[in-house]
Amino acid sequence: MALSIHLGAHKTASTHLQYSLRQVRDRLAQAGLFYADPGTLRDVLPLSQALARGEGCPAELSCRRQFQAAREGFADLLISEENILGGTHRSKIYSQRGTLYPRAPHRLRRVIDMAGGGPATLYLALRDPAGFHVSAFALQLSEGNEIELDAYMGGRDPARAPWSGLVKRLMQVEGVGRIVVWRYEDYAALRPELLARLLPEGMAGSVPEPEPRNVSITQPGYDWFVAQAMADNQADLRDLFRQARQKFPRRKGHPRLRLLDEAAHERSAGFYRAEIEALARMPGVELLLP
Repeated sequence: MALSIHLGAHKTASTHLQYSLRQVRDRLAQAGLFYADPGTLRDVLPLSQALARGEGCPAELSCRRQFQAAREGFADLLISEENILGGTHRSKIYSQRGTLYPRAPHRLRRVIDMAGGGPATLYLALRDPAGFHVSAFALQLSEGNEIELDAYMGGRDPARAPWSGLVKRLMQVEGVGRIVVWRYEDYAALRPELLARLLPEGMAGSVPEPEPRNVSITQPGYDWFVAQAMADNQADLRDLFRQARQKFPRRKGHPRLRLLDEAAHERSAGFYRAEIEALARMPGVELLLP
């Protein structure tokens, strides 16, 4: 059996890819692929609970049983869950030393073990640091945890995201065979190739393309959100976020959220290029390009 794990990362069109595959789940099963995404892994097959609790917990035992049944009944297993890396909360996305997704190797090791062992092929999308951090911040906005980007970053440079360090740490996890990476910015162009790699032969062309998922808040929406939050410190931030997204949606031409100046974006682009070049030279890593 081939074991494939799509790790995300957060805000790299993971939900769009997951929703694409969810629409053909029955056909995937008929073709011999057991596909598990957040809709399954956060409820029916309790991977999220297992990772949140200690080893040997009831949720982990349930995962082991269900993954074993999948391995016995299907030719291949595909797991897609960005929270295997960790979360985007300010206390989880970076360690105090600046390590991106600090618990990711430990969590990945547990997932591979629960799934019956490797070798596993990992799939990981990367994103320009500035866009990644602002989008991760916006996700925390939607959950009522943040108001201002500077507080969320906690002194970290928003123009830097050490993707190569994360990939190197993931490659060292027992059971990892190789890692396939691509740039989020290339997702639309690479989507047919990604589907061809992830799915049984001949199935990629039958996967419909859904509308964009999890569209973020716009700049006018964020400005309105901040003004309302500052005027009423008892306001429900999650409700304010929903209102802001409804009042100032992208479909009506409102500009994207942009919280960093041009200099930060230029530094981010340079750092990103260097990270991509480093990954292209890394053993065991395949960089997909359009």
